[in-house]
Amino acid sequence: MSKHVSFHQHKGFTLVELITVIIVLGVVSIGVTSFIRSGVQIFNDVSERDELLSQSRFVLERLNRELRSAVPNSARVAQANGSQCIEFVPTAWATYYTRLPIEPSTERTVNTVELGDINGQFSLASGDMAIVYPTDSDDVFDVGRQKRRTILSCTDSGDGNCSSNDSPEHLATLTVDGAFADISPASRLYIVRNAVSYCVRGGSIFRHQGAIGQTQTVFGAGGALMAQNIVNDLSVSAQLPFTIQNATLNRNSLIQILLAFELNEETINLSSDIHVPNVP
Repeated sequence: MSKHVSFHQHKGFTLVELITVIIVLGVVSIGVTSFIRSGVQIFNDVSERDELLSQSRFVLERLNRELRSAVPNSARVAQANGSQCIEFVPTAWATYYTRLPIEPSTERTVNTVELGDINGQFSLASGDMAIVYPTDSDDVFDVGRQKRRTILSCTDSGDGNCSSNDSPEHLATLTVDGAFADISPASRLYIVRNAVSYCVRGGSIFRHQGAIGQTQTVFGAGGALMAQNIVNDLSVSAQLPFTIQNATLNRNSLIQILLAFELNEETINLSSDIHVPNVP
């Protein structure tokens, strides 16, 4: 009787093969991780750049819109204690006058073309003021120049209170607290309510709104935050955010805006020349 003995060979990984696989997997993992990290970094860089562009464009567009509708020659700039501010007076309403009391007249009524928005509605707030022929910022801010007068009332031949454009003559009468120093060659009259300032300080720009005063306030705190990450060096004149070129015989006043933004070593420089189209 014969015996059959069978041998079965057991196959598996050798230690060398196992180490090789581990090394290969490690290299592949490092490569994949580096690829993912690179993609994430690119995404973060693009997001930061987009954020920087968004806030810089927002504040520049806001400045453009507000300054272009400001009372002519009302912009002024001041700097103190690491802050630079540009102040101006927005136009609430603008019209033409047909009759204006001039010093030393004791008359207190101004006849104007009736005012109103696109729906023919007009509202006059307590303390609103009329400005006529401002040739520089002092004419706007210094009440002693007699170019700015407080409006006491408004009447017309329609509803009587100027709230709607229903006057048959399309005229309104403003009662003011004094005569004006001079006439406007274009017979223009601006109605104003308050002053607005934009201040750059501490790497940010803030918007302030307040009363019209003779002395410009350089705000060191408060205000509405408009943008961050501003890196203008206020000690260098070439980097000042706000510069005003006064009006000449050939052009209106020009306001130059220069804002430098930086976020995680990503820098954006924005500049704009804003022409104030309104004429006194």
